[in-house]
Amino acid sequence: MRSDALRRRKQILRTARELFASHGANVAMEAIAETSHVGIGTLYRNFADRIELVEAVTLDMLQDVMDAAEAATESLEQGETAAWPDFLDTLVELNLGALSESLSIQLPAKVGARILQPQRATALAVSKALELAQAEKLVRQDLTGHELITGIGMITRPLPRAFAKAAPGVGQRLTRIMLDGMLPNQAQAELR
Repeated sequence: MRSDALRRRKQILRTARELFASHGANVAMEAIAETSHVGIGTLYRNFADRIELVEAVTLDMLQDVMDAAEAATESLEQGETAAWPDFLDTLVELNLGALSESLSIQLPAKVGARILQPQRATALAVSKALELAQAEKLVRQDLTGHELITGIGMITRPLPRAFAKAAPGVGQRLTRIMLDGMLPNQAQAELR
């Protein structure tokens, strides 16, 4: 793929990801093309249909989680304990909850190997980083990789507008409370 075509494809993916997270995966393909500053024909040359685009965004999200987990693992193996909270912050910034919710509505009921294999590899990478953090006593010993990702997904789901308007900042505060709840029991006692 030519560099300009690759740039356009990445722009479409980035835009679709943002729009899916903020408006759901039913956002019009025309809106994705317009916001990406490409024609609808260019969008469809890159992604034959909505399902193909949703799958590509899902793979992009999984790759971001994998990259973050591998970077955290590498740093933790070198004794850099700050890598763990940085990893958690990265997961929160990826806005997994909003994106996962909208993508799950559009993905076929039976997800194929194109998604399942990277999903499994990402889960293993997250679990490896978690095990290293647990060995350093940076996180609860009873936390699993699945619970970690599920928890991050839950706290990054969009709040209903009424809640967000009535209590500005509540999402960030609840995120911090949940992340603090992942600390080892001794650290939790020290926070009180």
